[in-house]
Amino acid sequence: MDTLSVEQLNTLRIAIFDNAAALHQEAEILLKNSMYSRAYLLAHFCIEELGKIPILIDAIVKVEKNESVDWRDVKKRFTSHVKKISSQNGHFYAFGRTPELSGDKGIPWLLAANHAIPESYNRKNLSTYVGVKDGKIVRPSDAITNDDAMRLVSYAADCLSAHRRSEELTNPIIYEAHEDGRLWEDPIN
Repeated sequence: MDTLSVEQLNTLRIAIFDNAAALHQEAEILLKNSMYSRAYLLAHFCIEELGKIPILIDAIVKVEKNESVDWRDVKKRFTSHVKKISSQNGHFYAFGRTPELSGDKGIPWLLAANHAIPESYNRKNLSTYVGVKDGKIVRPSDAITNDDAMRLVSYAADCLSAHRRSEELTNPIIYEAHEDGRLWEDPIN
């Protein structure tokens, strides 16, 4: 990653977004077919994938300012589930436009969202693996409900919308390519 140009790093942002959009689209298909645990899993992966974009933007800004970038730390954050989700929560706090973030409610939401990361990661594992709890076998299909899946797939869609908005504002590959006023082509629809 440290050998990529700024333009290539901005292109990487788009590739990450496109992959997250594909994960979300597949989560929607699974949700519509009552495969709730797998829909939840792919929605979780979508959110994690989107969390890589703010990490990357931080590195791009430093490169553009001729500041030192700790690429080892960037790569470490790219593979840390907790760091990616925390990064995505911060991004959604900044760019998500939902009632729970309006006014003074945003900071408590962000603190609660970051506090809930271990549980989120645990639920991701429950949606993936068979386990044993209190002497009983727990299958992913028993651990994740329709409501769980619907809630996370919906949140992933909101996160995608927030990233679409921020990429249109900050990624020169997108806004320079459309100086005629057109918005970014939506890879989801």
